[in-house]
Amino acid sequence: MLSDPLLTTGQGSTMRQQAGQCTFTLLLMFAIGMAVPVSPLLASKMGATWVEIGLMGSAWGLVFTLSAFLTGRISDKIGRKPVLAISAGLSALAAFLFLRAITVSELIAIRGLEGLAWACFWPPMEALATETAESEQTGRGIGLVTTVYAVGFAIGPLAGGFMTSVFGFAPAFMTYFVMASLSMLAIWFVQAPRRIRPPTPLLQRRFLSTFFSRNLALGNLLGASYTFGLATVMALLSVYAAGLGLEIVWIGVAVSIFWGGRILGAAIAGSESDRFGRKPVAVLALIAGSIGFVMIGVASGLLLLSAGALLAGLSVGAIFPINVTIIADGIEPESRGSAMGFYEMTCAIAFMAASGIGGVTAELVNPRTPYALSAITFVSCAVALAVLLPHRSKRTIIH
Repeated sequence: MLSDPLLTTGQGSTMRQQAGQCTFTLLLMFAIGMAVPVSPLLASKMGATWVEIGLMGSAWGLVFTLSAFLTGRISDKIGRKPVLAISAGLSALAAFLFLRAITVSELIAIRGLEGLAWACFWPPMEALATETAESEQTGRGIGLVTTVYAVGFAIGPLAGGFMTSVFGFAPAFMTYFVMASLSMLAIWFVQAPRRIRPPTPLLQRRFLSTFFSRNLALGNLLGASYTFGLATVMALLSVYAAGLGLEIVWIGVAVSIFWGGRILGAAIAGSESDRFGRKPVAVLALIAGSIGFVMIGVASGLLLLSAGALLAGLSVGAIFPINVTIIADGIEPESRGSAMGFYEMTCAIAFMAASGIGGVTAELVNPRTPYALSAITFVSCAVALAVLLPHRSKRTIIH
């Protein structure tokens, strides 16, 4: 099998490229993660209502949804590094504006800016990670980046919450600014493939036939399903656990177990999908996730809740790198930024929808209902992939 037409790398170069990607990702995700628990607390201190705090999340999601495809397409045209550099710069700017903000309306606008920063990171980084990996190790390549992202985004909120509780808001946002600025320096150590040909025009038949292929459709279905479960956990799990009578410290333990499972799943699944194929690993992860959500939904105490959280975390962590490689397998490298942007847009829509559906069904039916819906979603997606996705959903790209 010949290498991708955009790449001129050897094994040593590939390792250096992946090291640069991981360093940049760790710094930026740590920086962004710091603001996740802190910015709503700052809004609350300013007197924000629950509606206004919700608007902060909506602003992030809306901007991300509307811009993800565009930023991915731009990275196809001008390269991955410039768009990643913009992501780091926007994050540093957001941190600076948080330090200067005096009204809740400003905080809502800043969260929208962070949504744009997120959109400038994920589509080009997903495309870059699949392009710089060896031709038979694309799963491992995106798995490394995903694992580092999960680690950075796990410790970032812990650091942000700790600094705010001990030193106040200003030092936390200043640290956010410093770490985002360091990521702007780290981008220069990220090696990107040399562009040999321009991206395929959007309306050209060759682009349309690949962009709307079965591989891409199933990849986006898997992405929407994975995000539905992730959003259910992130939006509702802590309140659901409190309803079971668990103390805050044990709720934190359950959430940490979920996140630990996510890190472990991401670290393992990408390379295993290179070895055994995308379909069997993806279907296994979906089945494990559905079992985990059922366990959460029927839990009456910490033990079963934690076991379910672990399975759900392993599943969610495993699906993401597999999902990206399924999409990368089905589209030429020069158009992967656009494909990843469309995928991220799909996930953002699914995240907002799942949060809303979960909240409504928990209120009107039963707090356990969202986890049943997540289990059904995962099982349905597993059936679709088992029937429609080729066992080896990989395509040889020859130049």
